[in-house]
Amino acid sequence: MIKIKCQICNSEIEDTTTCPVCGAEIEHNNNEEEQYPWLLIYTTNTLMNAEMFKVNLESAGIPVQILSQFDSPHQLTVGNLAIVKIYVPSIYETDAREIIEQIESGNSMNDNEV
Repeated sequence: MIKIKCQICNSEIEDTTTCPVCGAEIEHNNNEEEQYPWLLIYTTNTLMNAEMFKVNLESAGIPVQILSQFDSPHQLTVGNLAIVKIYVPSIYETDAREIIEQIESGNSMNDNEV
């Protein structure tokens, strides 16, 4: 049986609709990836590469967030001001890394896996 925490008393309980300890109604989180931390799985120096990875990961059902440190007013494309990071929920880490590895094995990009 799946164990969850009551949002009111923080007791670890079996998955149910009412907490047997405090009697509170249990809110179930239907969005599974919100329960897991987002992990940095890849960095690149172009937003185009990041978007390509994002499309491929999302087509496999993996939620993706891109964090760009790209300094757009100055159009800097080198160094720390040009880093684009790709994040996925930790439960998708293995699948995401496999997909990225498959993409990289077919392409020769100058990006770095984290």
